[in-house]
Amino acid sequence: MPPGTGPYGPFAQPDLSLMQLAVYAALALFGLISILTMLAVASLPVFFAALGLMELGFRFVQNAPDPVGKYSKIGGLVFRSLRRNLLRTALTYVALFVLTGMLTFLYGIIKSIEHFTDEKEGAQMVIMTEKFGLPSMMKPGYANQLKYVIREKLPPEHRPDDVDKNFMTWTFVVGSTDPAKMTQENSMFLFALQPEAIKNEMMYDYGLNRKELGEDDWAELCRMIDVVNQDKRHVVIGEDRLKTLGKKVGDQIKLYLLNYKDIELDFIIVGAFPSGGRLGMAAAMRYDYLTAKLDEYQAKTGKPHVAADRCLNLIWVRMPSKEAYQQLAAIVNDPATFNAPAVKMETFSAAVQSFMDPLKDIFWGMKFIIMPAVVVIMCLVIGITITIGVRERWAEMAVLKVLGFQPWQVMGMIVSEAVLIGVYGGMLSTWTVYFLPRVISAANKAAGGEFKFFDSFKSPEEILIYGPVLGILVGLVGSALPSLSARRVKVSEVFAQVA
Repeated sequence: MPPGTGPYGPFAQPDLSLMQLAVYAALALFGLISILTMLAVASLPVFFAALGLMELGFRFVQNAPDPVGKYSKIGGLVFRSLRRNLLRTALTYVALFVLTGMLTFLYGIIKSIEHFTDEKEGAQMVIMTEKFGLPSMMKPGYANQLKYVIREKLPPEHRPDDVDKNFMTWTFVVGSTDPAKMTQENSMFLFALQPEAIKNEMMYDYGLNRKELGEDDWAELCRMIDVVNQDKRHVVIGEDRLKTLGKKVGDQIKLYLLNYKDIELDFIIVGAFPSGGRLGMAAAMRYDYLTAKLDEYQAKTGKPHVAADRCLNLIWVRMPSKEAYQQLAAIVNDPATFNAPAVKMETFSAAVQSFMDPLKDIFWGMKFIIMPAVVVIMCLVIGITITIGVRERWAEMAVLKVLGFQPWQVMGMIVSEAVLIGVYGGMLSTWTVYFLPRVISAANKAAGGEFKFFDSFKSPEEILIYGPVLGILVGLVGSALPSLSARRVKVSEVFAQVA
């Protein structure tokens, strides 16, 4: 969930009209089609080179004894048919490349959503939030109370090995560098938390873990956390937000808080989250710095800050098993345990599912209407192309039958043409979508670049198989009717028309 936009963030969801959503979707679709079309055109030399190499292979064995020589000659006719009209073949390939790419992006989106919303076995990341309030605002004492519940009311086998290392609190902080006017350029969103929680990989799903960052970046992140622990004023800000603010690591910054009125925070920027990552536009500060400022406010004014007793938004706990989470949730959800305010406990996947619930019909439509429709269009593209080619070659089909070709061999030639275009269109499209971001990311790192958008742009590995398989299936289905038509060509009728 992007910072500040989820159900537990400091802001409610923006009220976008259907017209705005339609415009954004249309622009995104146009941009995607444009990019895929350029990639398809750029890959045309690879497509024709692959066809050329295959044709050379068939020619090399044409003089071999039958049946190898015989079927290699038939294969040569398939490639000659594809070369007959290069423009038509190229346009068909480009169309299949683009449509397969669109399917790949839709599949990636759906898989990502399913990854976050599917209930998982084993260790569970669970969240405690206010039950009826939005955004969630709980008493700061709830953190220690929940730790007590875990340590004292759960059996040993259902407790985390170390509660403190599997525990994290979040408080959302929003402010501006300008006390008079808040704008996109001078505003900032921060997580107020315990820095050690990041070291303990409690923000694993936000990309802050050893696996995704790699050893070098993880070591740098741990170094930044050690620096943050040296002074409450130390803060880590995303590189993208630093650029917007016009700041850099080492600068000092004063923030006037929006959701904690009359509270000012003085920060020293000691590190930056990677650009293009999940936290590229956010920041992280020490939770005890916020509570110290709230105590300072009470000392100056003689009364507690209005938000001092409601300054905890989320509590995260990593439970060892699903059974352990269910037992803890039963205790936490009992009003006798937490009642002022009442709270609820749910898994991270359930929280994401609740957030995505208003969009579930859209995702259902993507999965069961748009994706099948794209496959149907791919079949139609292949079918129309092959049908035109067959109609142009009625006389050739008749001659082949006169020369002794069996109807099934003629049919096989037509199907092979469609499958070749389909398999290369599907394979090159999915492989480009899968490998290109990785190549760009590796080149960016080798060059010491700071643009890390492609680091988090990952497609599921299974598309490497799904692409070629989809191309084969589309080729088979799309060429079914044209190949049957070619199979039924009657020699007498064709030559009668010619005469």
